[in-house]
Amino acid sequence: MENTPFLIFCLLSASNASLKGSNDFYKDYMDLKNTFSIKGIFVWIIIFYHYAHYEWRRKYLFEIIVDNIGQKMVSMFLFYSGYGIYESFKKKGNKYAKSLLIKSVVILIKSELIILIYAIRCIIYRKEVSLKTFIYTIFFKSSIGNSYWFAYTIILYYFYAYLAFLPIKNKKYYFAGIINITVICCVHGYFTYFYYLQKKISIDNTLPFILGFIYSLVRNITDRYIMKYDFTYFGYYTLTSLIYYYFYTHKKKNIFMRIFMNGIFSILVILTTMKVRFNNEILKFLNVHSYSIYLLQKAVLLTFYEENYLKKHECIKIFIEIILIIFIATAFDHSTTFIDKYFKRVDNRLVVKSNEKLVKDDSSKNNIAVKV
Repeated sequence: MENTPFLIFCLLSASNASLKGSNDFYKDYMDLKNTFSIKGIFVWIIIFYHYAHYEWRRKYLFEIIVDNIGQKMVSMFLFYSGYGIYESFKKKGNKYAKSLLIKSVVILIKSELIILIYAIRCIIYRKEVSLKTFIYTIFFKSSIGNSYWFAYTIILYYFYAYLAFLPIKNKKYYFAGIINITVICCVHGYFTYFYYLQKKISIDNTLPFILGFIYSLVRNITDRYIMKYDFTYFGYYTLTSLIYYYFYTHKKKNIFMRIFMNGIFSILVILTTMKVRFNNEILKFLNVHSYSIYLLQKAVLLTFYEENYLKKHECIKIFIEIILIIFIATAFDHSTTFIDKYFKRVDNRLVVKSNEKLVKDDSSKNNIAVKV
């Protein structure tokens, strides 16, 4: 009975799904409209992962699945982010770097507001939180129940992408930005692992983020090669699956192997989406509110777990928790739209100023040319 909600979400994900036959592929599998549904699947899987983690009774059918996937959902989210960032640079040019800086600021502000929500929860349920812990939470070095490592990772990776591509003005040399982001993320991983966070999981997703950039760079080549023959595709899929299985069963406790496994998992998902398409409005809706759901879900799950709400009615309990998580995340997003609108205006003003500068520089060059 407790597995019913998980099975229902599996059926919802499969509804309106389609599969390509022999020698046929979805060539637009990386388009936004197609990746939204995939990320929506990740959202509800991570909810069940955290639910199973808190309850931890080893009686759920879905626990075997979600426990083995776990944080790799975040890895795929970061892979798509890296891919999308590089695609945006190719289309919009170097001026997109400032947009990344603004995005990281917006996420930072929202993350701090979410920390306040967790603080209010602690006050309501009389949870003792020291001033030191609260201050550490603000700087993503501790937690009062929130997923601090996820916010910390997203904010910093967007900021690193800004730093990596800011000095590169010519589109011909954007590949150098990938080298920069790789170096920066490796340095970040080193200092995070040895000096900053006690929870090392935040660096597990470094490789997928970098792979997203690389995949954007080489996708045309890989698509042409993989889609040429079906046996090539299935050969890659089989090889990738075997590599993932080997390292998962033998080396999963090693930090470097976990990073490597997350990268392999990202490639497996990409290969899957070449053949399978999920086109579901519910999943797309979950994707729209994915960031808030990721950060706010623990507020609901912890409360139900600690207060033993509906302990004897677990099926109903899971449904209510999911509904509450989605409702709170959606309400939070709607109530903070003014932040998005304000910084969007700031971004637009920066773009206008950047364009004006380019026009001014071009006119100056023309005047010099005329004088000569």
